[in-house]
Amino acid sequence: MSSSPAKSTSSRWSWRGSRTSTPAAVTPDSVSEVGVQLDRTSLEDATDPDSVGDDPERTPAAVGELGLADELAGDTDSEQGKFKALLGILRKTISVKDLSSVRISLPANMMEPIGNLEHWTFIDRPDFFTALAEVDGADELIRLLAVLRFMFTKELKYAKHPIAKSFNSILGEHFHCFYDTAPVDLHPEKGHPVPTVHLDENPTPEVLASAGRASISNATSAAALKSSPSVTTISKRKNGSALPSSASSIASASSSVAPSSSGTSTRKSPARVVILNEQTSHHPPVSHFLCEARVGTDAQPQRTIRLRGVDQLSAKFTGMNVRIVPGAHNKGLFLELADGEEWHITHPTAAVAGLLRASPYATICDVTTVTCTRPGERERAAGAGEGDGTKKRLRAIVEYREESWISRPRFAVEGVVYDGSGEGAGERRYSKVKQVPKDRVVGTLEGNWRGEIRWKKAGESTSTTLVDLVPLSVAPKSVAPLSEQDELETRRVWAPVIDALHKKEFSTASKEKQRIEQEQRDKAAERKTKGETYEPRFFKPEPEDVADWDGRPVLSDAGRAALERDFQADYGDSA
Repeated sequence: MSSSPAKSTSSRWSWRGSRTSTPAAVTPDSVSEVGVQLDRTSLEDATDPDSVGDDPERTPAAVGELGLADELAGDTDSEQGKFKALLGILRKTISVKDLSSVRISLPANMMEPIGNLEHWTFIDRPDFFTALAEVDGADELIRLLAVLRFMFTKELKYAKHPIAKSFNSILGEHFHCFYDTAPVDLHPEKGHPVPTVHLDENPTPEVLASAGRASISNATSAAALKSSPSVTTISKRKNGSALPSSASSIASASSSVAPSSSGTSTRKSPARVVILNEQTSHHPPVSHFLCEARVGTDAQPQRTIRLRGVDQLSAKFTGMNVRIVPGAHNKGLFLELADGEEWHITHPTAAVAGLLRASPYATICDVTTVTCTRPGERERAAGAGEGDGTKKRLRAIVEYREESWISRPRFAVEGVVYDGSGEGAGERRYSKVKQVPKDRVVGTLEGNWRGEIRWKKAGESTSTTLVDLVPLSVAPKSVAPLSEQDELETRRVWAPVIDALHKKEFSTASKEKQRIEQEQRDKAAERKTKGETYEPRFFKPEPEDVADWDGRPVLSDAGRAALERDFQADYGDSA
């Protein structure tokens, strides 16, 4: 099934101009940064369709109850007016324990023309995700470092672009996309990633400043990556051929994958990544997602990598910033490697800072942990069970440093990889980098989570690049054209609103948005009348008690069929 790429959903106002990532004067980008965090943190529409009765014990506060109507009655067309309205809303919600208890229907012209399910994916660099198949059979440290590289690149958009206010997903809405890619290679001598597609050849001054550098380093620039000698075909590496050592062999190997900033390659991509995301609850807003990669060539068997989890957030306005934490249904990310080994990645705390200076920006604080929760088939066959303490078990703690509200953000990060054997089996797990005893440390990392992060093994004096985000750009998705989409697929649901926003027909956009909301309200009322409970289409329902939920979504029969369909699909890059 082949078609031309669907229309891009990039905004005409919040993505243009300076892509400011650090405190500065109020800009359109500053407005969009605040806007998205409001939506992302469960600020619900005033016409919340499912508040009709799906959850009678939870009654969100309406706009009028908090006195927010006046904030939206003024100028919301100018960028200054949008920021003023949004900041006014935040000021009046300072006493609200969780912003998900507030329902606000924003005018369509204050929103980014893209749906939540499409905007919030965890595979901004599919080449780093598929590279996890390349460490199959490697030792545990190499596997963990590959997981960390993926973790730092999975939401590259926050380092490269201002965050945008996307549409709240309606109940039952679903998004499907895929990527065709080659796994990223590592430099044969230095060990750092050598991406060859989707390169940012001219990072903006703002991107460079937030990465903590005045100019892009020659060692990690897109041009330098293009000329790297490390790129070889996967089939050759897997068959045991030696890496090229002479100039002629280097040139030959490099030509096997022609780097391109546009994302094209002269070699057929040996991997496809498919993403399936469904809004399974509207109140509270919860979506289930699964990302699956199948990696292989004619010369090697296919290997499968899976990422799954739940997207649900909660937030609080402190007066200084908006703090965003995982909701009760969100247990983190669960990453399954080719031989069944599972890694659990927890979510850190996110924040919108700089509000007092009218120059908001997104940042991260608190801690992320990366823990192996299930050994692979090889270890199980060798008798190493889960948490039995018979094998050295590595774990990582990554700490994002708190930003000062009076100075420019540094986006600093530090971390430790250590021997976690015995933890969880009577021994308390460490939760901070400095808690880990030196005799357990395997290695450390530090750097800038919007730029370069370096890794050093314990006992060694020199460090190497774990990953550098500066030369990377976000990979485009392949999505079915609207004519072939289901009526509840994200782009089709919001097509009338998006089209009107692109044409700057803001009144039409707002009317279309209200129509969609009204339809959902009517459907919720009908379910209540009939005594029906909504059940997801592509995922199996969660347990009734969230305490019994382990955070790992399971595909339904329809979900498995949709996944297979997208592994066979043929669309062009579209976003």
